[in-house]
Formats: sequence, structure tokens, C-alpha cells
Amino acid sequence: MGDIVLSIVAKLAEYTVDPILHHARYLCCFNNIAGNLPNAKEELELTRNSVKERVEEAIMRTEIIEPAVEKWLKDVEKVLEEVHMLQGKISEVSKSYFRRQFQYFLTKKIARKIEKMAQLNHNSKFEPFSKIAELPGMKYYSSKDFVLFKSTESTYKKLLEALKDKSVSMIGLVGLGGSGKTTLAKEVGKKAEELKLFEKVVMATVSQTPNITSIQMQIADKLGLEFKEKTEEGRAQRLSERLRTGTTLLILDDVWEKLEFESIGIPYNENNMGCGVILTTRSREVCISMQCQTIIELNLLAGDEAWDLFKLNANITDESPYALKGVATKIVDECKGLPIAIVTVGSTLKGKTVKEWELALSRLKDSEPLDIPKGLRSPYACLGLSYDNLTNELAKSLFLLCSIFPEDHEIDLEDLFRFGKGMGLPGTFGTMEKARREMQIAVNILIDSYLLLQASIKERVKMHDMVRDVALWIASKSGQAILASTGMDPRMLIEDETIKDKRVISLWDLKRGKLLIDDQLNCPTLEILLFHSPEVDFEVSNACFERLKMIKILAFLTSSYTWWSDTTDCTLSLPQSMESLQNLHTLCLRGYELGDISILESLQALEVLDLRGSSFIELPNGIASLNKLKLLDLFYCSIQTKKNAYEVIGRCLQLNELYLSIYSYAYVEFPHNISFSRLERYVLIYKMDPWQLRTDMLEEHRPTRALCVEGFNASVQSFISLPIKDFFQKAEYLHLRHLEGGYEDVLPSMDPQGMNHLIFLFLDYCREIKCVFDSTNADLLQTEDAFSSLVSLRLSDLDNLEEVFHDPSSRCSLKSLEQIYIESCRQLYNISFPKNSKLCHLKFLGIENCPMLTCIFKPSIVQTLELLEQVTIGECSELKQIIEEVEEGSVDYVSSQSHTSLMLPKLRKLTIFDCQGLEYIFPMCYAQGLASLEELEIEECNELKYVFGSEKEHDLTVYQHQSHRQINIHINFFNLETLRLIRLPNLVDIWPKYFDPHLPNLKELHCIDCPRLPDSWVRRVMIIDSDLQQDSTATEKELLCSVTTTFNQLSDQVLSSKLRHLQLYGLGVKGLFQFQIREHGSNTELAPLNLDLIYAELSDLPELEFIWKGPTNFLSLQMLKNIFVRKCPKLKTIFSPTIVRSLPMLRSLHIIDCEELEQIFDSGDAQSLYTCSQQVCFPNLNYIVVVKCNKLKYLFHNFVAGHFHNLIELKIEDCSQLQKVFAFECETDDDGQEGIVKDGEKVLLRKLLRIRLSRLPNFKEIHHGFKLKDDVEEHIINDCPKYSPSLYLHTGFLIGNKDKDVLPIPTSKKEQ
Repeated sequence: MGDIVLSIVAKLAEYTVDPILHHARYLCCFNNIAGNLPNAKEELELTRNSVKERVEEAIMRTEIIEPAVEKWLKDVEKVLEEVHMLQGKISEVSKSYFRRQFQYFLTKKIARKIEKMAQLNHNSKFEPFSKIAELPGMKYYSSKDFVLFKSTESTYKKLLEALKDKSVSMIGLVGLGGSGKTTLAKEVGKKAEELKLFEKVVMATVSQTPNITSIQMQIADKLGLEFKEKTEEGRAQRLSERLRTGTTLLILDDVWEKLEFESIGIPYNENNMGCGVILTTRSREVCISMQCQTIIELNLLAGDEAWDLFKLNANITDESPYALKGVATKIVDECKGLPIAIVTVGSTLKGKTVKEWELALSRLKDSEPLDIPKGLRSPYACLGLSYDNLTNELAKSLFLLCSIFPEDHEIDLEDLFRFGKGMGLPGTFGTMEKARREMQIAVNILIDSYLLLQASIKERVKMHDMVRDVALWIASKSGQAILASTGMDPRMLIEDETIKDKRVISLWDLKRGKLLIDDQLNCPTLEILLFHSPEVDFEVSNACFERLKMIKILAFLTSSYTWWSDTTDCTLSLPQSMESLQNLHTLCLRGYELGDISILESLQALEVLDLRGSSFIELPNGIASLNKLKLLDLFYCSIQTKKNAYEVIGRCLQLNELYLSIYSYAYVEFPHNISFSRLERYVLIYKMDPWQLRTDMLEEHRPTRALCVEGFNASVQSFISLPIKDFFQKAEYLHLRHLEGGYEDVLPSMDPQGMNHLIFLFLDYCREIKCVFDSTNADLLQTEDAFSSLVSLRLSDLDNLEEVFHDPSSRCSLKSLEQIYIESCRQLYNISFPKNSKLCHLKFLGIENCPMLTCIFKPSIVQTLELLEQVTIGECSELKQIIEEVEEGSVDYVSSQSHTSLMLPKLRKLTIFDCQGLEYIFPMCYAQGLASLEELEIEECNELKYVFGSEKEHDLTVYQHQSHRQINIHINFFNLETLRLIRLPNLVDIWPKYFDPHLPNLKELHCIDCPRLPDSWVRRVMIIDSDLQQDSTATEKELLCSVTTTFNQLSDQVLSSKLRHLQLYGLGVKGLFQFQIREHGSNTELAPLNLDLIYAELSDLPELEFIWKGPTNFLSLQMLKNIFVRKCPKLKTIFSPTIVRSLPMLRSLHIIDCEELEQIFDSGDAQSLYTCSQQVCFPNLNYIVVVKCNKLKYLFHNFVAGHFHNLIELKIEDCSQLQKVFAFECETDDDGQEGIVKDGEKVLLRKLLRIRLSRLPNFKEIHHGFKLKDDVEEHIINDCPKYSPSLYLHTGFLIGNKDKDVLPIPTSKKEQ
């Protein structure tokens, strides 16, 4: 009990006595406590200073101070400030009247501050104190030199779109070295960072020799990641873990080869894991090898863009000298849009004199590098890296070889091969075919590296001018100096001391052809000598070639390699000294009259002999003894003697390639016993004139093996035993004309194996052919898959052709077929596509003048036409159906409800003409699948009743019975832009009434001479917006387009019709465009309806009463340029006042034979029309023609002539009541645009040059006060008794032209 009492007493003392003593201390110990304050303050200040020193050191290390440290410093400063204030108050205590009370409170505050300072001192040990500052990321890179040109903007947008696509994690940006890939990648990275597409955007430079550690450290630095791992693998794992956290975009710049992401630590898999990659590279192959999902190419700058960039870097302004600007534009042309060249050259020349600019231009033209100041990157060095990085030696050699061609030249790959083969470049040994494959690989490498560019033709490449300069520079540095010049006089070679060191001399477009008559060409190391001129003869001295022992390629060219037959009259004589060229591998003498070429027998090292397009006396027998000769080109040659060159060629058994077309041998039979066991490529043309060849196909496709024969005559029984059969059976391209010998088919007669090499087959005038393929006798065929490679089939004038394919045993494949064209096969009754053939690659079908043909496709075949794009059928008088109608239950039956999405999905253009037996085009089930149809043209099909749907499908009762419903079916022709229906006398409808067509993008509508076609179909075509209500009253069914809607429905819309071209003939429409607005108490202004109509032609419309009607200011025709109205006898006006203000582009107005026409512009409300006319002009109206409009009194009533200030020609004939062209009731004063014109005032219609007025009995004047100008070209007046132009002739017209012959104005036909 006592212990409890003691415990209670102790607690009471703790809560009562201790606080009292504590507060008593504040009264008794003021001096003691106040004396401790300076010491505590000093101690805290020392600590603060120490912390500040650490802060400064951390900042110097670009570290970020921890927030706790910054807060501590703020707290310290605040406490020290408060202490300072307390110290001031201590000195004032003794002066206070309430000293004891003041001491108490002040001591209490001092004690608390001392305690606070002690606490701050104690808390000054920070861990961590600071951290490494995060690098600025993409903001670090400056944008001051970045200009987003149009040519780069599309690439910029494509990159951003790819970054936004979450399914794309690897993007390749490719382009020529120096094209601006790095700069663009930086800007895209900055934009991605700004748009927060990724949490982090990091850029790292890879360079030619990738350093894994360097790449890792670059990425880690920008992520604020510290590696503790010592090995590359350890760092890779750490980096990979970091990149899997959050989302990061890596920009890997200057990638030259495939990178192993795992070695670096970049996570890449199908799930992306939040890490996206953009890599910039000069090689498309790198992008492919690194599995880039998107490859985006950066194009070079266009002309204006290149000039703008050059001006920016060269500091060219409007005030710069004119002479300097002229040189500058030429320098920019030399840079050919390459940014690094533009920037470097511009910066180098900034501030230099005009002479220095001219010197720079001269060096650029001569392919010499400029002296680039330090700090600027040389475009030569930049592009040279691409060359240095090539590992394929043949690619390197071909790169240098391409520089022998002139600037901007499209280099044919055949020229490149023949020259490369002649040089013996690495990889060109062995057979010609192997060498070609190796060369194609090398060319692809150069294209992928952007050192070569694809030209306009597939078989040609180009070289950027700056890249060509670099190639010449590299060749010069490596001891392979090239002289490549255009327009040079070859005689200058004697005066040029430097040519003795040249490996190549290549002179193009020479204007002179005399070569060193008395002097030798002193070039001991020369390997290539090329002269080109399409217009001059060459005279070569005998001494010219004597010292060219090393020459491997000699070329005299009138043209580059081509299949077009182009002859010249240029002559070239071959000197005897050619026999000394014993290292000559390639000789090209192209397009010359050569005369005697027997010297060629001595060239024992010759591998390629190209005489394409040349003529000579005879082909020397010794050609057959040139054992190394692999390629002989005699395409389109002329041989003057009767000696049969075919016999010489037949002995050239060593040949790998033969190109033969001797046009002078029109009557020489090619021997049937010739065979070449080593022949890999051939183009053999016998007796066929150039105009009979499909030269465009040969040029475009360059077949490996082609045979074109006119009048081949060997019996079908003996053919299989003839050596020449190999040319037929191995051909990729086979063109036969006037084939004789009993051939009723091509297969199996010519090849039981099925001609599976054949890609192109053309047959013309082969009268005995009954079908191309016949498998009736299956034993004659030794294949199950004939014609498997056939791509193009063309049949013309085969008088006995009955079927194209007769294949009961299903041996014909056609799986590669893309084009079929059949013309003038008058007995053809069926194409008969093989039952099991899948025409899934067929793109074009053309059939013309096949009068017995009744049907084209079976439904089962149509289902395979997935890629068919264009169909043209014409002059097939017995054609009943394009797609055969089959009974339900047949194997070929296709239900109208099945497979509609697969029916002709790619068909873009359908043209049908002069098919007199055709009643409809397609069944409705096919119409619904024509999603890609752009153009539909049907002309002169007399029996055609419907375009879509058979007679049965147009029967509404049958449709309702089959479908058990009465709702309309919607058809969307979203891509249909052109619809032409011309001279179809029995056409009654386009589609059944229960189909609702939608043609939102129709731009051209031509309906000509379709008398039975009801007007309602046109109205359905011309629905401007499907949301608008279409009334169906009897009156509106007679309108072309009637839109009836409430005011509110249109108030918030600007409607648009894309129809550009409207041509209507022979219809019964009463009106064209009518717009009715039902108002429901709304005062909202109606938005205008903008029609994009450019051309309108309305002819022979006997019921037409108006063209457009509608509310004021509703219809706008801002694009209308031409309107032609003819034979509309009920039409009273052309334009309503509502349209007056909307014709700014109108150029021509033709109105002919409109008997009831009273006004061109309706002047029912004269004042309203006049008000409108004061606000409008016709700035582009040039031509007005009005003929046979006998009720017309004025062309333009209440219109001022001043609005027609561009009127050039005015023609008016046979308008019996016409009085004036311009008549107006209101006249303005001199400040207005019209009025009575007085002498000396400006003449209106200043550009009116031609006036023709004929048979106008009441015509008085063009406008009040009209005066002719003195430069009028034509003023013909005929039978206009009330028109007296002499009264209004400008006085200066006669006076000012006294020296001119003034012709009297004719007033009758005789005078004219």
C-alpha cells in the first residue's frame, strides 16, 4: 500500500513540480541561456557552410541535390534569420518596463531555437546527399539548322505514324549518305518525346565498326543508369532489365550491318516489351536483316527546296549580286538535292567572291572535290564511306564502272554486264548465266546501299551526280583514273598529257568523229575506250590502236542498249590496227554502217561481240573460230551480201547467248537443223518486220529466251525431230505469225512436256490453229500441268480458232496467267477456260471482233478472278452473256446470296462496246461485289436492256417471292468516278428498282442516245446526299436530281457533289436540279450546296424546261468552266438569278437551237437580277456562241458589259428577235461600271477580238455606245440591216491607222 502511495506522489511531482521548475528556469537563467545562443548559432553556421560546399561540389559534378538537403538548407536559413532577430531583442530587455516578464518569454524562445539548431545539426548527415542528373535527352539536340521541306515532311509524318502504331517496334529509315537521316531522326525523337509517345527517347551512334561497350554506355548515360557489371554480357543483362521497365524509344544512328540486340542488351521480341527502335542506315539490306516491320525511305530535296537550303547556308539574299545568284543556281544543280553537299558547298562559299564561286562550279562540273574548311564534313568523304563498307568486290567494281556513263544517264544493266564481263571483274568468270546472277546480286547491293538508284525502266539504274563524282574521285585515288566527258572533241586527247595514265576514256555525245589521223593514242594502261555519238561518222586512223595493247573494252555507240529499232546513217571504218587488240574482250559497234568487218576474225580473246543495229557486207566465216566468244548480238542488223550468215552463226557452237534479227534477210529461210548445246539465252527473230514485233514487251520484260517467227513451215509430224524445236520448247517468249504445216494447236503439237518455260505467247494469222491447247488425246501430253508459267496470251486473226482451251482431261493450269487479249478470231465460239483452272492472277481481259463468241466465263471461274482489274469486250455480235447463266443445282451455279464478297473485288475498269446480242452485263450478285469499280463504259449495244441484273432479276414479283421481303438492297459503288452510257437504244434500266445505288464519288456522267431509259434512274444516280429526303411525287420523278428537305436538315451542313463532267443526250427529263426547302419556322441561314461541276453538255432534251431551281443563294457552281446547251426546245432560261454570283470560272457559253429560249439569265425580278449583277463579274468568260434562239431579245439583260472584261469571241447567228447583247434598265454614273460611253472614255470589252453576227434582222448594237477597238482581228457582219457599226467606230481607229489597209465591213455573203 505504501509503495502505491509513493508512486502516486512521484507522478504528481513529475506533472506538477518539474514544469514549475522548468518555467522557473526561464525566469532565473536568462543570462545563462542567452549566452548559449551564439555558440549554437556558430556551430549551425559551420555545419551549413559545410553542407553548402558539398552542394557546390555536387552541382559541379552535374548531380541533382536531394530534396531533403534543399529543405534542410531552407530550414537552417530560416532558423538563423529568426536567431538574428532574437539577438536584437536580447539587447533591448534591460530597457523594457516589464523586464522580468519580457525575459521570461524571450528566454523561452531562445531555448527553443537552441534546441532547434541542435536538432538541425544532428540531422545534417544526409545519405544520399545527391544523385546523378538525368541528361536532357532529345532536348539536347538543336533544331536551328533543321528545315522541314515538303520532300522530307512525308517521311517525317510516316515515322511518327509508325511510332504511334503499337504493333510496330522496329522502324528502318534508309537513304543515301548525307541525305539528312540523322537530322530527321533527331527531330522525330524530339517530337515523340514532346508527344509523350514514350517515357524516354534515347539516341546512340553505332557507326561503321560497332563497339558494343560504346553503344551500351551511350544508352545507359542517357537513361541515368550506372553499370557495376564489368563484362559486356553483364551490362547487356542490366540494360535489358532497365529497357523492359516503362517505355523507351531507341534511335540507333548510322547502322552499317546487322546488330545483335541481345549482345547490347536491347530487348526485342514479338511482345515488344515497351522498347521501340528506329535505326538509320544507308542499306535497305540492313533493315531487312534486322526484321524492320516498317522501312521508310528518305528522298532527296526537290529543286526549289535545294535552292532554299543553299541560300540559307551560303547567305544568299535578295540583295546578293545577280551574277553570283546565276552561278549559285548552277552549283545547286550540281548538288542534285543531296543535303550534305548543299550545306557543305554553301557554307564553304559563303562570303567568297564571284570568281571563287565560278571556280567551285568548274571543279564540280569536272567531278573534282572542293577544298572543304575544317569543321565541315566533306560530301566526298561521307559518300566514300558507303563505298568502303561494301564487302562484295564485284559491287565495288561495278560502282566505279557506272561512273563512265554521263550524268543523269539511265544505265542499262545489259550495257553494264557486257562491259563488266569484258573487264573480267570479280565474279564474272564461268558461264554467262552465272556471271549475270553474280552481277544482279552486286547491283542489288548497290541499290540497297543507295549508291545506285532505280531508273524509270526496271532494267535500268541511275547514279546520283554527286555519287558519280565520288566514284571518279575514288577511281583516281586508287590508280584507276577515268576520263568521262560529254561533248568533247576527241582530237583533244592528243593535247591532254594526263591521258597516258587513264584506265578508262569515255566520251559521250561527240560532235566530231575524226580520231587521230596521224597520231597514235598514247594510253599504255587504257582498258576501256568508249565513244558515243548519235549523229557523226567516225574516221579512225590505222595508227590509232597500235599502242593500246591493254585495252579490254572498245565501244563505238550511236545509242544505249535498246530493243527499239532505230537506224542511223553514221559510218565507221575499222582500221587494220585493230588486229593488235589481242586483249580485247568486249567489242560494241552499235548502229553504224561498218562495211568490211573481216578484221574481227583476228580478235581471238573476244568474248562479247555487239553489232546491234549495224550494217556490214558479210559476217566473216572466222567468227565461228573465235573460241572464247560467248555472246553474239546481231539484233536488227543488215547484211548486204547474199551469203547466208545463218550458216556461219550455226557453226558458232561456243555461244552462250545469241541475239539475232537480220532485217535484210526477209526472204532467207532459217535452217531447221541448227542447234546450240551451250546456248543459255537467245532472242531469235526471223522474217518479222520491226512493226510486227511487240518491241515494247521485249523492252519491258527482257525475256531470257525469245523466238519470233514469220511463216514457219515445217510439218507437225516432223517438228518433234527437228533440232530447231529446242528454240520453241525452251522459249519464255514465243511469237508466231502465219504458222503453216498443219498445226491445229500449240500444245501438244509443239511440246508434249507442256511448254512450262513459256511466259508470253502471241499468235497472229495462224489460219490452221483451232485451239491453243487440246487435251482430247491425253496420251500425247506428258504433263499434268501445262502452261504453268504462262503470264500473257495474245491471239489475233486466227480465222479457224474455235476454242482457246479444249481441256476435258484438266491438264492446263493457267495459274500464272495475268493477261488475255483475243482479237479478230471470227470462228471463236467459246474460250472454254479449263474447269479446274484458278485464274487468281488474271488482271486484264480484252476481247474484240469475235462475232461467234456467245459467253466469256462460267460462274465457277469468276469466283477465282480475285485480281481482275480491267475488262474490255467489243464487236462480239453474238455475245449473249459475259457470265454464263446456269440452272440452279448445276456445279457452276452460284447463288445470288453466296460469295458476293469474292466476286471481282479488284475490277476497276469495264468497257463494253458494239455487242449487239448482249441483254445485260452482270447478274446482281456480281454487282454487289464491285467495290473497286472506277470506270464503267457501255457503247452501241443495241439489245442491251439492263446493266446489272437479268430480265428475271428485274421482275419485282420474282424478287419478293424469292426473298420473302420487300426492303431495298443497298449497293455502294464508292470508287465509281466515270459512268458512260452511249447509243443504247433499248436500255430501260441500270439496276432493278429494289436496289438502292450509292455513287458518292461519281465525277463524270455521260448519257447519250438512250431513248428508253427512264429519267428516274438518273435521279437515283445523282442523289447528292443520302441523308436528304427524296420525294417521289410524279413531278419530281421527271427531274434529274430533286432534293427536298427541311430547312433545319441543311442548316448545319455544307453539302458537296463530286460530279465534274455531265453529258446528257436524248433524254426526256423536264428538269435537272431542283432544290425545295420546307421551312419549319427556322430563320437559320441555309448553307450553300457546292457542285464541283466543270463541264455540262445538254443536247437533244425535248422536254427540258429548266436546268436548276432552288432557293436564293443555295446553289454554287464555283468550278463550272464550260456549258453547252443544244436542241432543248422547251427551255426558256439557262440560269436563274440564284446562280449569278457563283460562276467565277465560266470560260465558254454555247447555246444552239433552243426555240423557246427567252433569257439566258431569268430576269423575272429585274431589280433583283440587276442588284446581283452589280456584285458579280465573269472574270474568265472568253467565248459566247448563240445560234437559232429566235425568242431571245437580249443575251444579258440588266448586266453591265464591264463584267465581261476577258471576252475574246462573240458569235451570234439566226436569232430573229435579238436586239442587243447587253441591255440594262439602270445606268450608273462615271464612277460605276457602265453608262453611256463618250468619246475619249475607256472602251469596254477591251479583249474582244472576234465578232461574228449573221442573220439578225432586229439586231441594233452590242451595248449602248459600243466602239470597236483598233486591234480587232475579225468583225464579220452578215444580214444585220439595223446594225450600223460605222456609227460607233472609235475615231482613232481610222485616224490612227492611216498607214494600214482598212477593210470594209462585209454585209453580205458575197462581200465575205
